[in-house]
Amino acid sequence: MSAFSSPSIILLTPSIERRLKFMPPVLREPFAVTCAAQVGTLPMMATDFHVLSPIAPLANALVIPILPALVSAGLLLGLLSALPEVARVAAMPVVGLLAYLEQVAYVLARVPAAVIPIPRFPTWSGLAYYSSLGPAIAAGQTSGKHRSMAVLTAIVAPLVISATALGLWANAPPQAIVLAVGDGQAVLFRGPHGAILVDGGPSPARLKDELGAQLPPWQATLDALVITAPTLGHVGGLAGFDHPARDVLIPDVHLTGSAWRTAALEATARGASVSRLMAGSTITIAGFELQVIAPERGAPGDQVGAAYLALRVVAPDGRSFCDLSDLDLDAQTIAASRLRGTCTYLLLPVGGRSRLSPDLNNAAVTRTTQLIASRAAAGRLANGFPPNVLRTDQEGTITLPM
Repeated sequence: MSAFSSPSIILLTPSIERRLKFMPPVLREPFAVTCAAQVGTLPMMATDFHVLSPIAPLANALVIPILPALVSAGLLLGLLSALPEVARVAAMPVVGLLAYLEQVAYVLARVPAAVIPIPRFPTWSGLAYYSSLGPAIAAGQTSGKHRSMAVLTAIVAPLVISATALGLWANAPPQAIVLAVGDGQAVLFRGPHGAILVDGGPSPARLKDELGAQLPPWQATLDALVITAPTLGHVGGLAGFDHPARDVLIPDVHLTGSAWRTAALEATARGASVSRLMAGSTITIAGFELQVIAPERGAPGDQVGAAYLALRVVAPDGRSFCDLSDLDLDAQTIAASRLRGTCTYLLLPVGGRSRLSPDLNNAAVTRTTQLIASRAAAGRLANGFPPNVLRTDQEGTITLPM
């Protein structure tokens, strides 16, 4: 990061400082230096720390002037540590400086938009940013035709990069995206013909951030919203869900709980139609074939894991993604008999904390099947899973070609 901040400070600080003559000299330089460093490293801060702080230059300007005094006082108090009473008296002025620093942080942290969260900063955004920043700096250092050319480059280059990236994004081949939403499951299927969201994970904020990073800005409507289970790990994130869906798919059993009903009702209030699915049915949406392998008719919806909705989603080229929700072992055994083929990708039930039933393992898993575990935090998988299981707690959001 210093490789970008140092040149930015050298090149931008003088011009920024010249425009800050209204500020006291003691604040002007640290404010200008911080602004220059932040301009030069903005994509890296957004990528590594996932936040931007517009208030940081002012905070640094107010704090940096007292840092030499704090450092010097710290060294002096270290020497006086052998004389505690003397050190206590000498530390009194330092307490005042520390209280000032604390109050600056306390007050500025409460300024609106003091910290702007950046859940995801794509690589193409960084390229577009620097393709504009470099020529813009050059324009400030030149004149005449060279200046005009630099200004034109600063405008055209990021537009070309952004348009190319958005075009590739909008026309991406079919994908299955296992969203990193915490201790639960949410899978987004994207293709040229639309998008399907299967479950919403436990957190509305996490789901909103993940979908904002994966869906193009103009794709506000989902072709289908699928609710596989009534637990909060599957439907908690759908509270206040603001993406309208054309269809809501739910298991055709009497599930307990109210969260899933609320999510379905909110979707229907926005115009969605509700379809109840049971094992053996097939539906085609957004170019994907959804093969329902659970629940069976009459399955007990009041038993955890016995009557959840399990799907085998097949892409046009034949690749398949098996989402088994959180089926228990008995329901998995029954679902195995419904499979029409193996699984290219398989999302492990309950984050991989238990083994698959032997029948389902034999019917669905081959040597080339990629297993995925949606997990909130690092921890051991059940014994017997191969070491190449992809995990959202390690990989973050996992994108798979379909």
